[in-house]
Amino acid sequence: MTLLAPLFLLGALGVALPMWLHRLSSENPNKQQFSSAMFLEPGEPRRVLAKKLQYLLLLSLRCAVLVLLALAFARPALEGAAQALIEGDARLHVVVVDVSTSMSHGERWQRAQAAALEIVDDVPSSELLQLITMGRGAQPLTEPTADKASVRQGINALSPEHARVDYGELMSSVDRMLRGIEMPVTVHIVSDMQRSSMPTRFAELASQTPLDVEIYDVSAPREDNWAVQSVAWQPLSGEVSASVTSFVGRPVERTMFVELNGERSGTQRLTVPADGTVTTTFASLELATGANRVRVGLEPGDDLAADDQRFLVVKRPEPRTILLISAEAGARDALFLTAALEAVNGPATVIDAIAPAAIADRDLESYAFVVVADAGALGDDDAERLTDFVESGGAVLLALGPRAAGSTAVPITGHAFGGTGGLAARDEFSIAGFIDSSHPALAGTEELRVAKFFRHVTIEPATGDQLLVGLEDGSPLLVEQIRGAGRVVVFTSSLDREWNDLPVLPVFVPLMSGLSAHLAGDLAIQTEAALGTTLSPQAVGLAGGQIFDPDGNAALG
Repeated sequence: MTLLAPLFLLGALGVALPMWLHRLSSENPNKQQFSSAMFLEPGEPRRVLAKKLQYLLLLSLRCAVLVLLALAFARPALEGAAQALIEGDARLHVVVVDVSTSMSHGERWQRAQAAALEIVDDVPSSELLQLITMGRGAQPLTEPTADKASVRQGINALSPEHARVDYGELMSSVDRMLRGIEMPVTVHIVSDMQRSSMPTRFAELASQTPLDVEIYDVSAPREDNWAVQSVAWQPLSGEVSASVTSFVGRPVERTMFVELNGERSGTQRLTVPADGTVTTTFASLELATGANRVRVGLEPGDDLAADDQRFLVVKRPEPRTILLISAEAGARDALFLTAALEAVNGPATVIDAIAPAAIADRDLESYAFVVVADAGALGDDDAERLTDFVESGGAVLLALGPRAAGSTAVPITGHAFGGTGGLAARDEFSIAGFIDSSHPALAGTEELRVAKFFRHVTIEPATGDQLLVGLEDGSPLLVEQIRGAGRVVVFTSSLDREWNDLPVLPVFVPLMSGLSAHLAGDLAIQTEAALGTTLSPQAVGLAGGQIFDPDGNAALG
């Protein structure tokens, strides 16, 4: 027998503690002087002996527990590998099997299992094996063992799962698992070596633990694959656009279809270019009231069915009224906002433009959401009414224009002002440096990076706020705050041309489209997360609901 982590045996020194305690308990600290013992009756020796045996037994048990704990952490290696380990000739072979989604393509999984079983068979009986899967992180399925049968059984029980692999994260996890192993290690990685699994920095592939790495690539040439790359729904026109990407070096014809609530509503024949992407648009869908389930797919499919279809949930736009609060009737910020919102929502939307003094005369609950063109125009009573509206479930788009520059805090949200940032000269400006493209309100707004921001109000985001857009110097430009049952989106520049040129750029309309759909709850749930990552319900504007899997079965509440 040998130990894989013998340093843990130092923990056995802890037996000194119970021995010291028993030493103390065996001495009677209460000693009294007595004149004579001639008239005392002698005690029975058997009682004294029984008490001593009880003390010794308790001491032995406590010492044994500490020794066994130290021995367990030292990881003794038994069975047939013991002699070789004692001689220092043994090696630990870690078999890492990729169980990501791409492994289900064609016969990759069969080749992966065959390769893993062959590795097990080739390991000498005097050496140790350990099985690890890489999918949703690296998961050890066995401890180091010389029992090949248990490792083979574990390999045969594996199957691909809905996950993606990051090779940098894998090497980091293997490092942690092998820490303390005082023997040579060989890591056998069985994978299809997807380029998308490579880390951003090549240095992340370097192991901190000395080990040998052997790679078994189970992909095969000419494994054709086409994927539905993206699906989007246009609220204004009701059209569905989808793109197909080819990973094959030749053009091919495919049929793309769209289904609405389980019924096919349209098909198109496409020519997908070699190693390219083609986009098509389907006619407006006849949406039912409430949520609608849209599925877009390819026919015929290929051997990797997981990426041959995509799903989308959309809500039919309902007539609604938006409250626009502007300091002056006919001000530029109100004109730009009105034009953008009407272009997005069409005649089904009514924009009620008022001055701050008229807020008290309006029933805020009757509006889909509220837009404040310049937060500096709000009085204390106005801000209090809007705060109550938000906390009860309402939504507000709050711009910080020139009137807000002299305030000490942002109304409703309470953000602290850090002063007015930006540059005075019109030929000097800042641009957007960070855009949270995963947020549903910012779909199709990458051109926001061309907007020039000459001034903005600097604020300090609060704990729990979500930064949607940030300027290149790190200052927040668009921040979302969940407040009570509602939400506030703060825009730290003006909505006219005073502090930026955003209102005259084409991206202003899709930005207002996304923000209005998000604030009104009429968004298309098209925010996507990579396999193995998490998508928060708040990111798509949901407080809860029923979740269905791709087969339509209720999966999670």
